[in-house]
Amino acid sequence: MKIGLKSRLASFIFIASFVFSAGTASSTPANAKKPSAGQDLTAGKSASGKVVFDLSHSEIFSPVKKGPLHYTQFYDNIRKSGSEVSLNKKPITPKALERVKTYIIAGPAQPITKDEIETLRNFVNNGGNLLLLLHISGPVAPLSVEFGIVVSNFVISDVAGNINNKSQDFYVTSFARHPVTAGLNKIAVYGTWGLMAEVNAEVLAGTSDKAWADMNRNREFDKDEPTQSFGVIAANEYGKGKVVVVADDAPFANQFIGEADNKKLADNIIRWFKE
Repeated sequence: MKIGLKSRLASFIFIASFVFSAGTASSTPANAKKPSAGQDLTAGKSASGKVVFDLSHSEIFSPVKKGPLHYTQFYDNIRKSGSEVSLNKKPITPKALERVKTYIIAGPAQPITKDEIETLRNFVNNGGNLLLLLHISGPVAPLSVEFGIVVSNFVISDVAGNINNKSQDFYVTSFARHPVTAGLNKIAVYGTWGLMAEVNAEVLAGTSDKAWADMNRNREFDKDEPTQSFGVIAANEYGKGKVVVVADDAPFANQFIGEADNKKLADNIIRWFKE
């Protein structure tokens, strides 16, 4: 569903160096309320398909290393769900995506190239799934915008739901009705960027309307810093495939996947990709 954009969103500033005026995009979930629980290039031929984690862009954390900020539990949960899971350490090419149903890029530190973006766009268009988890927003921004999801170049702070009295660590409780958000009451984020949805993309989860763009990263509200609801999760059904962008990778890290409904969020995404 499209979401009406409040006029104050005109101040939202993005990595891609665009400032979108009112009416062009959305950063709040549609019908924000608690939901009920509920071809050669791309798609694998089994029901679940092959899931591949990218390790070719200097990802800061790993799905196969031990440690609190790595994604080992997330990786293992996907494998236990019946999917074949592997890693890609080479450039993203059509050959690298053969038999792949879901491709996950988590916390890249190096940008995805133009050729790789085109390859991934074709991958999704032909029935593949793409999950982007942000640690640094810059490397992901040129890719996510291809699917109508724009990421900010500032971290979000909120006055609502703070964890340990930290403005950049907080619970997100505003959700749109969608398979990705089914049964979620709250998710915990720890330094999230902001998202806006354009075209056919949709914001699925967002901050309170008292959140602000922490432009100078001092974790305190300063006058002239934009205050509004910012998107945290967005999705798009693009061509025959699906894209989900989560503006913080921390909910998928070993240390935090057990917090709030973070694990349910991860499970929901993989389940939706299998549908």
